[in-house]
Amino acid sequence: MKATELEIDGLVNIRDVGGMVTVDGRSVRPGRLLRSDNPKALTDRGRQQLMDVVGPKVVIDLRIPLEVDREGYELDPAVRLVNCPMTPQSGVNQAQIDAGMCDNLIDDYLRQIDVNGRYVARALGIIAESQNHPVIVHCTAGKDRTGITVAMTLDILGVPHEDIVADYHVTTKNMAPVLERIRSAPVFKENGLADAPDWIFASDPETMRGFLARMTTLYGGAEGWALMNGMTADQIAALRESLLDSLHD
Repeated sequence: MKATELEIDGLVNIRDVGGMVTVDGRSVRPGRLLRSDNPKALTDRGRQQLMDVVGPKVVIDLRIPLEVDREGYELDPAVRLVNCPMTPQSGVNQAQIDAGMCDNLIDDYLRQIDVNGRYVARALGIIAESQNHPVIVHCTAGKDRTGITVAMTLDILGVPHEDIVADYHVTTKNMAPVLERIRSAPVFKENGLADAPDWIFASDPETMRGFLARMTTLYGGAEGWALMNGMTADQIAALRESLLDSLHD
């Protein structure tokens, strides 16, 4: 099964990864982990829908402080917000690429789990705790930083790579309104993202497939990476226990 897309007024790229199936036949429990674009555009109706339909206990915001300050949002006071800032690693113009920033998303994602590894691991640790569920993970588009964090989670759970790739690619059809927001936002006009080349906004299957393959070659998989970046074996076990159904369910 694939992730379930939700209709929440103001969100265009939100889905519940529950229902995805692991290689050993277990299913990701619905209503535990969701991925989303920035909730800034939520309407009053959308905020109420979010609480009624999802009822998140924790929202993990992967954006850097500048984005949070300039493109922040308000949610129900009952929701705990946690910032795990992941700095984008791609160059938005040729000068930045010439200075050493990445010129493709696969390298960006691999550098993310290196440079921003502690924040990815922190996010995974929060997701592992059942008392935080439902938990929503988001960045600006819900594509790159969110895609990395969700992909690493799903890989630890044992979801096949091609299913992770397919989930990542869902963002492609949802990207037009997100891109419109980015192109018009003053903060992104100032930092150059609004005028970035098209490849930065793509979510092609080859990108996630390449990232997962190279990550697996380098670390033996997301579990190996996580253990090298501060997560414990108990946290890995808790992640599986809290997000997966029983083989006998």
